[in-house]
Amino acid sequence: MNNNKGKSNVGFTLFAPTGVRHEFLQVDLIKQQVIGIVLYKEKIYMTVLVDLKTDTVQVEGDVDTLGELNMDRDSYIDLFKTQALFFIENNISNPKQYYDELINGQSS
Repeated sequence: MNNNKGKSNVGFTLFAPTGVRHEFLQVDLIKQQVIGIVLYKEKIYMTVLVDLKTDTVQVEGDVDTLGELNMDRDSYIDLFKTQALFFIENNISNPKQYYDELINGQSS
């Protein structure tokens, strides 16, 4: 017998920034290479070089010391690979400018 009558399944989730950021330092459209970093409190914890021409990824550092504040290492690598492909395919050499223009264009 189900005794859930009258009980609400409504709830909420609170999303709060952790302070962990990822940025793209370089997008080289000719070499098809993208360098991304993961930072926390202005310290770089991981650097990822995605080379689409050779289909390779080089990783320096790790995010394990950040604990529950961030995604796991493989998730960041997948993120950087996906974004690298997007930037190269769409001829985007300055991701910050691209996203700034995208945000500003939506708010106008």
